[in-house]
Amino acid sequence: MKNRIIRSVLCASAMSLAVVGTANAAAQLVCMGDGSIHLRDTVIISEPGQPGLVWVGMHNPDKTAAYLLNLQGGWDAYNGGLYSPAGRYDNGLPATMNLDVPLPPGASFGSTDAFVGWQVYEGHGVYTPLAQSQVALRRATLNALKPSRVAAGTWNPAYDSDDEIKWTLVQKDMTDNSKYADVLSIPYVNCTPPGSGSNH
Repeated sequence: MKNRIIRSVLCASAMSLAVVGTANAAAQLVCMGDGSIHLRDTVIISEPGQPGLVWVGMHNPDKTAAYLLNLQGGWDAYNGGLYSPAGRYDNGLPATMNLDVPLPPGASFGSTDAFVGWQVYEGHGVYTPLAQSQVALRRATLNALKPSRVAAGTWNPAYDSDDEIKWTLVQKDMTDNSKYADVLSIPYVNCTPPGSGSNH
């Protein structure tokens, strides 16, 4: 028998939703009326008001494959480097961020077969005053160097943006200070609509 799950059925207008969660998880898997499966949660952010990023990711049990939710609401396969953020808040993080997205591509339609045992994580990082001063110092140094580098033909246009260094420092704030949590271990769920021919 596959993982024991908690099922409840919600009716909203003409759509029937089966909500599946675990006793230790805030996040839920939601069976939509068409058989697709959504990850649904309210991400709680402990440092609202400060500029920062929010991440939502998932990895397989042996940590050899991972996906990260991007700003457009899709999933990026993680192949190293900076993590794709799910939310960017230059004017201050909110206290919560609502999450309602389909599982990454590659799942068998109507079930979580491909993702059983995967861990879902959520986290946030802050663009701290120290990080802001570091970026400002870097910017002043680059601005001073730019005229001579442009004249010599050695200026890299990527230096005109501070986004990557900001992103790096905010991610470092999240990882160094453990501002992330495991919110769901994905169980087996079958959302195939009745009469579709599925044997699950």
